[in-house]
Amino acid sequence: MKKYFIGIMILIILPALVKGQTTDPLISKCAMSSGPNTTFLKDFRVQLPKGTTMPDLRFKQVFPLSKNMTYKFTLCNADNSKGQLIMNIKDSNGNLQASSYDPKSGKAFPEVRFTCKQTGQYKINFDFRDFQEGLGVGIVSLVK
Repeated sequence: MKKYFIGIMILIILPALVKGQTTDPLISKCAMSSGPNTTFLKDFRVQLPKGTTMPDLRFKQVFPLSKNMTYKFTLCNADNSKGQLIMNIKDSNGNLQASSYDPKSGKAFPEVRFTCKQTGQYKINFDFRDFQEGLGVGIVSLVK
């Protein structure tokens, strides 16, 4: 009787475990493009409608970073995304520390390396270039 109970429990729990481990293909693809000398820390899935010109990027997250550690932020767009994903990193005082977009040259970069100078909570902001609509993923990795 005990064997049957255990067998039934395995049949009920196993599909839930397998489903919990599947990931979005865009996240997997982006994580793989982070490179072999990195350790995956976190992904941010960003989906935004078209917006108007704003003073700051719309998708905001807070993430802890540690002093003297180098982080790599990899940005990927879905194939049907109209906008190009961009991001910036601000310290707790709101000072810009790094950005994937240079408004002077109009260039956007698919990755940013950032060496943290002070441990703390950092604001990581995402949006799509020119506030276009889009779907993308931002990956945070630790550089080994």
